[in-house]
Amino acid sequence: VNSVAVSGKTVTLTLSRTVATAETVTVSYTKPTGDNVVQDAAGNDAVSFSNQAVTHGTSAADTTPPVLITTGDHRPKVTGNQLTLTYTDESNLDAVNTAAASAYAVSSAGNAAISVNSVAVSAKTVTLTLSRAVAPTETVTVSYTKPESGAVVQDAAGNDAVSFSDRAVTNNTSSATLTTIASVECSDLVLSANETCTYTIVFTRAVDPLTFSLADLK
Repeated sequence: VNSVAVSGKTVTLTLSRTVATAETVTVSYTKPTGDNVVQDAAGNDAVSFSNQAVTHGTSAADTTPPVLITTGDHRPKVTGNQLTLTYTDESNLDAVNTAAASAYAVSSAGNAAISVNSVAVSAKTVTLTLSRAVAPTETVTVSYTKPESGAVVQDAAGNDAVSFSDRAVTNNTSSATLTTIASVECSDLVLSANETCTYTIVFTRAVDPLTFSLADLK
């Protein structure tokens, strides 16, 4: 016993080490001779006791890595440009120290790979923001390669999630989710030879001016 603290009716002993989960513990108290004894405010001394059983409150260390859920309602899914991965674990994922976007690979059948712009972690879910929205008809898979150094996907206890490859992603993108062209209008409906027209394109959703370019018009 390293130290003793008293509060109210409780005596707290700070031990020299943490008690292991499997240990059976007892405690004894031998009333000292002299004035420094366990007593109440009126000066009544507590009696000695020997080998009293101690209820074990030390929980087992979490050594189980988080596991990606691939079935049911929490399986990988994508809506527009948001792809979510949900893990099962005793604790939440580490939201600060997590793998970078480069650790993930998103593939679309028949199309070029979709890069991952950013990663966000909340509770047991990893959300990948993709470089573009996924079309409703695309078939998507996702892979995660655990980095050899630096931050990785892990739980609050520090257990690392394992790599996985080509996991199917449920596509929840509907046509209403995508930004599409609602109308195209010309400034002059009757054009003569060599005349030009200024087109006004109206989209179904707000367009980010920092990411939109003419290359997006196909």
